[in-house]
Amino acid sequence: MPPTTHTLISTALLSAAFIAATGSPAAANPLDSFGFGARSVAMGGAVTATADDFSANYYNPAALARGQDMRLDFGYVLTDPSLAINGRDVNVDPSQGFEGGVTLPGKIFGRRLAVSVGLFLPDARITRVRALPQRQPRFVLYDNRPQRLVITTSGALEIVEDLFFGFGLTYLSNTGGTVEIDGVVSASKVEDTRLFSGVDVSLPAVRYPSFGLLWTPGPWRLGLTWREEFSLEIDLGLTVKGDVVFGEEQTIVAEDGSFAIRSVNTNLFSPRQVALGVGYEAQRWLVSADLTWLDWSSFPTPTAAVAVSIDVPGLPLDIPPSAVPVAPEFHDILVPRLGAQWTAIDGPRLGLALRAGYFFEPTPAPDQPGPTNYIDNDKHGFSIGAGLRLSNLTEVFPKPILIDLALQTILMPERLTLKDDPADPVGDYSAGGHFVGGSLTCKFLF
Repeated sequence: MPPTTHTLISTALLSAAFIAATGSPAAANPLDSFGFGARSVAMGGAVTATADDFSANYYNPAALARGQDMRLDFGYVLTDPSLAINGRDVNVDPSQGFEGGVTLPGKIFGRRLAVSVGLFLPDARITRVRALPQRQPRFVLYDNRPQRLVITTSGALEIVEDLFFGFGLTYLSNTGGTVEIDGVVSASKVEDTRLFSGVDVSLPAVRYPSFGLLWTPGPWRLGLTWREEFSLEIDLGLTVKGDVVFGEEQTIVAEDGSFAIRSVNTNLFSPRQVALGVGYEAQRWLVSADLTWLDWSSFPTPTAAVAVSIDVPGLPLDIPPSAVPVAPEFHDILVPRLGAQWTAIDGPRLGLALRAGYFFEPTPAPDQPGPTNYIDNDKHGFSIGAGLRLSNLTEVFPKPILIDLALQTILMPERLTLKDDPADPVGDYSAGGHFVGGSLTCKFLF
């Protein structure tokens, strides 16, 4: 094969590898993984029926209509992982960034309503995709999970007394595009090669909804939230077309040759969820419990599907078909959560609430005896926190300022993976670890 033709094909293959690298083993989002808002995190995420701040954008948008003050909430969250395979840390990125929201209350026909915006903004990168083969062991639910911007807009309305309905929309964008290269390749003189490229990329917005109900009869709080499934699709293609010529007269050696590759991948998957919550408030105590169903059986393969074709008339070139990614076959899970809050101080100028929470999240990942290595373990989450209320500080802030702090640890007991094939290139391994994190939120009422 003439060297210049070989160079063209090599370049095309490198370009194809670059496009395939946009495939990503990513799943879910940081709100699912680590919670949203210091108060909610401190109560173990068991706030479907008891959320009372910007975090209701995620946990139950119906709760937004219960407040009567305009609110501005902002804070910072950091969760640092320590996950290991066979005792060696695999350097999963921390989840860190700014979070907060704005809530505007009002009334219509005598009924309370509110609109709100909630935000999680990673301070390292807005989002990220990575390419890893399905055989490479990795904690698939955390590989890209911390690296995602979350923007949620919500509205809530009091239907009848003590019964509230809310809805929300969360935004991101899909990515689709093609790169086309046309022209003439000279097999004898590189300077006679003429190639022209064009790029067509689209970023259509993706919106996925959530709905919530909240009923607050007396000291009881009953909540129901439905969050729709979300996934980000990346569909990229590369096409190289042209003639291969030779000599000063540019004699056509191969006419209308082509090379094409397409990579399709689903990223940042978050499963459909239904959460039931109950809370009870009596004197200085608030206790709550949640049970959430997560539809992990819909989890698509996190490995890119790549299709490659080459056609150069007169040249015996053939590319074997790409391996078809194996379905992950995850299963649905139920996640119980418990939370409690005790008001230790409730004075006219100072208030202090102490909080604690726990959740258990069983792994949705089956055993991995075959070619895939999608690692995930059961998770035990423990949290504590405090809420400080400062009232009547100055004329500038006549209403209370609230400061919430939460500390959280998530333990992932070791899980042993045994391979069916004794000659498996990865072999048997054990994996586990933990997360340690904290969150601080300041809330201003107007």
